Amino acid sequence: MSTPVVASAAMSLPAGETVVASASVVDTGLVFASADTKDADDDTIPDVVEREVCGTATCAIGTEDRDEDGIPDWTEVLSCGSTTCASPTKDRDKDGIPDFAERLVCGTDTCSNSLEDADGDRIGDWVEFVICGTRTCADGSEDYDGNGVSDAAELAACVVRIDDLAITGGTIALWIIILAVVLIGGGLGLWIWQRKRNAANAAAADAETDAVAPAPSETDADSAEPLDVFDSPDATPDPDATPDPDSTPDSDGDASSEAGR
Repeated sequence: MSTPVVASAAMSLPAGETVVASASVVDTGLVFASADTKDADDDTIPDVVEREVCGTATCAIGTEDRDEDGIPDWTEVLSCGSTTCASPTKDRDKDGIPDFAERLVCGTDTCSNSLEDADGDRIGDWVEFVICGTRTCADGSEDYDGNGVSDAAELAACVVRIDDLAITGGTIALWIIILAVVLIGGGLGLWIWQRKRNAANAAAADAETDAVAPAPSETDADSAEPLDVFDSPDATPDPDATPDPDSTPDSDGDASSEAGR
């Protein structure tokens, strides 16, 4: 972007008229930022602008809009030199104020802070330029779309102010994204740390359990098994054992006992 140059230019008009206008050169367009020219029909539209809009010094009525972009032709001529050069959505510094309005307020695409108010009516100059083409023409009752909310209020809502600096929703969105990234990153880090901590605690608990529990012995292993027939003391007689005389059956026992009796 080239640096705007403010100059005083003498313009030769038809029929030998000569007027002096304060002009700004932005890029390659001639911008009549604050035209001090004759106005033959006293309609607040300078004669030189009317000639650009419709060919004579008295033909414009202020509502002409050749490209139907919502910006009157004469406002576009004042802003950037032709009836089709301005855009209602182009905003180089993303402050919510269209470039064409900033040019009209202070001469460049990025110079307005939205506080300029030449007539002190609490309607910003840039808002008045957008509504009706000059910095003093709006009274606050204009409602272009008929929705019950004044144009001045709707336009003023486009700009968010923090510490006297105009910022846009895009800047706010950027900070929200940065905050979200920080929060998500912090949450992910905390989750990973918690998982590692839980795993370490589980490993420590397992190691403690293994250290306290006794190892099974061979005796315990044998005692845990049920006794079978080979383990019973009365299951198999010992062939080498001395028989108990009292326990040996006597085939003549009964007869001897009878005889003795």
